Amino acid sequence: MMRYAKWSSFLVLAGLLAAGCGKEEAAAPGSGASADGAKYLLTAEPAGAKGVLETRKEAKDGDEVVLVGRIGGSKKPWVEGRAGFWIVDASFKACNEKADDDCTTPWDYCCDPPEELAKAKATVKVVDDNGQTVPVDARQLLGVKELNTVVVKGRAKRDDKGNLTILASGLFVRS
Repeated sequence: MMRYAKWSSFLVLAGLLAAGCGKEEAAAPGSGASADGAKYLLTAEPAGAKGVLETRKEAKDGDEVVLVGRIGGSKKPWVEGRAGFWIVDASFKACNEKADDDCTTPWDYCCDPPEELAKAKATVKVVDDNGQTVPVDARQLLGVKELNTVVVKGRAKRDDKGNLTILASGLFVRS
């Protein structure tokens, strides 16, 4: 009986140690998407993605577009309670990617001149089949966060000031 107790204790301890030695893997971008959000996440990156700067210059209201950018452009780049956010052209470096910067919100791109940043931003709104912005925060719906690089497929919407909004039907999150 005593021999059995020693071996079972040893096996339990060995099992606990082995479980603790595994590598903890980071969750893949978009892997925290809700069940409803999964239908908006693309399994493959769409071809022909253009940057925000190029798309802002070329896209006309109603054009089908594929663009790439990083979530950010403000301390709070999210549309609260809606599947909407800002993206910034991938040619811009976030503050944490610049030497000697200790910015606590590097996704706001505060190191760049505001007038240049404004020209490099686009609004993304994930829309349902009726063209309405999905009424769930993008972070919960899609499992995305600040500085994720996303490739967005959708329709361009321009306003009279030249601002660009993408009414997104699908989104791919780069790893």
